[in-house]
Amino acid sequence: MSWKTEKLYLTNIKGVKAAAVSCGLKEDNKLDLALIVLDKPAKATAMFTRNTVKAAPVIVSKKHLEKYGLVQAIIINSGQANACTGGRGIKDAEFMAEEVAKRVGIEKELVFVASTGKIGAYLEKEKIAYGIELAYKNLSENSGESIAEAIMTTDTFPKISGAKRGDAVISGVAKGAGMIHPNMATMLAFIGTNVKLGSEELKRVLKKSVDKSFHQISVDGCSSTNDTVLLFSTGEVLDKTFQKGLDMVAQDLAKMIARDGEGAKKLIEVIVEKARSLKEAKVIARSVVVSNLVKAAIAGGDDNWGRVLASIGQTEYSFDLNKIELYIGDHLVFAKNEPLGYNSQEVKNYLKGNEVRIRIILNEGRYSAISWGCDLTEEYVKINAYYRT
Repeated sequence: MSWKTEKLYLTNIKGVKAAAVSCGLKEDNKLDLALIVLDKPAKATAMFTRNTVKAAPVIVSKKHLEKYGLVQAIIINSGQANACTGGRGIKDAEFMAEEVAKRVGIEKELVFVASTGKIGAYLEKEKIAYGIELAYKNLSENSGESIAEAIMTTDTFPKISGAKRGDAVISGVAKGAGMIHPNMATMLAFIGTNVKLGSEELKRVLKKSVDKSFHQISVDGCSSTNDTVLLFSTGEVLDKTFQKGLDMVAQDLAKMIARDGEGAKKLIEVIVEKARSLKEAKVIARSVVVSNLVKAAIAGGDDNWGRVLASIGQTEYSFDLNKIELYIGDHLVFAKNEPLGYNSQEVKNYLKGNEVRIRIILNEGRYSAISWGCDLTEEYVKINAYYRT
């Protein structure tokens, strides 16, 4: 029996309840606060941004996890990132944890805090406190979809994924559309499972999964201050193939984020094959999805494959152009250090689709990697020119 992906909610895990509410952090009464509560503490691990500018909830949640390595409640607000807010920001993040802990009846270190939204604005504590009270009163096993909606900022759709194998369940939600260039991960993601995992095993499987999913996406080359990926395990079911299921869920969520890049119309998938090392394959793949010139060409439907070669040529790795084969979709456009006489119009027609695949075969070794990104449109500039106004 193999893992099968399907739309599963965190509340599909036994003992998990959740609620999403509007507490006034966003306009138009949009959902802006999510609370997830477990019946008992679960083993947990997380990876956070490596950006030197870290938001208060990142600092607080990291400290909380370091005490017990357990989580029993997760509180997330959108609309205000609580980043670059100094000592007050730390106190406000702790306040969120304390408000949840008081209602659930647990230690505050068992509460994981996350925030997303505009940088440099203090949290509106009265609204947050109201939202936590309201969410606690509305906890249920039927709030999976609304949790994903409540953590959205410029996202255009909720990001939910899951996988099952027998009684084993993995489910996750994520948000992210802008400031996507993971150096850990540029977004928020919360993944839960009922599979039994030890503390060190949790850390190991999460790192392996993030390295081939969230670390391999980019929208705009900008790493966030609030990056967080949390993985928790309620430990009820044994499954020796958990890594495969986790990889499927993480990659599914990562592709949703790349597809939903601010203003984007097209998902870009870059596959690098036959590299000398896994690191080389990953770096080269990411260099293409990061290139603004490549992204703009794809937005315009321009089969400018030279930009792809130029982007991989500025990495730290050398390669032999005489060995490289470059495909756009199924069309071989460059090989043996020469342009090929392909049908340009057919390639341009292919580029009109909402998914574009680029294959780069280096013919230097045996390693492969995939990276995901999106096209660069005028809408991206509009969204970010007026984000705070």
